[in-house]
Formats: sequence, C-alpha cells, structure tokens
Amino acid sequence: MQEKLTDIFKNNSVQDIYLVGFVDIEDGAAEFYPDMRLHYFEVGEHCIEFESIDQYSKLSVSIVDSIRYKFEYDEDMLRCKTSVRQIIFTDSMSAKNTVKSIIIYGMELNKEQLICDSIQLNLNNGQELFGINIGGAEQRKFWIENFENDTKHAETIIEI
Repeated sequence: MQEKLTDIFKNNSVQDIYLVGFVDIEDGAAEFYPDMRLHYFEVGEHCIEFESIDQYSKLSVSIVDSIRYKFEYDEDMLRCKTSVRQIIFTDSMSAKNTVKSIIIYGMELNKEQLICDSIQLNLNNGQELFGINIGGAEQRKFWIENFENDTKHAETIIEI
C-alpha cells in the first residue's frame, strides 16, 4: 500500500480535494450537510480516500475507484460532493500542487489500507496539508498539543 501511494503521488499532482455529504431541500432552499469523516483527493486518474475512524482518533487512507458515500440517507436527500480545493490550496490552479514528502504518524499497514494517527503531505510549493480535518501547520501543532498523555508518535517519512 505504501508503495502504491508513493507511485501515485510521484507521477501526479493533486488536482482536487472533495468533501462528500448530502443536500436536503426544505422550503425551496437547499442546504449541504458534509460528512466530515471523509475527504477524497483526486490525484491523476486515482482517487485517494481519507477516512476518519475510531471516533476521529485514527485515519484510514485507501486507494478507491470512485467517491463513496458511507452514510445512511433518506429518499428526499441528494448525495453530493463538493470541491474544496479553492479553500484548501494556497494556489488552487498551480501545477506545483505535487507532493514532495509524506510524514505518517503511527503507521499501520495492510494490503487494503494504511491506518495512522495522522498524516502530513508537504507540497512542492511549500504548502503543508495535515490531519484528519485538513489544515496546515496550525492544525499539526493543535493535534500534537492535544493528543492524549503526550504520546510520542513514530514518524515514517517518505520522500517522493
């Protein structure tokens, strides 16, 4: 799994980041309800799923065929996705939204997925993407300061 992820990031830039959820229409107005457990990165022709598991204490990273909706919904709710690249990326149109290195905290591997405490993607343009709820250096600092029992996390660094 680690090798597959490395190959995908080595040969492609991150084109988009999606948040999934549903739209509920009430009184003629639509409201988007995101499922904050799931983020999807479109990297070349690949879709990488980042899913918060174990009550937001762990992160599952998987290569999937397409965006998946992992929540129950009623017939009157419309499943949907929304691009958040313009919110996340410093320069959403840059060709330099390529991954320079990956830091994985507390990595556990199996054939289907990578499980970790958190993950950090360092982009060639200098931007840092961190965590279960994607943020930058501030999110990483908050995560480290608030983790239980001041536990030290084994870091796996992958240079792309």
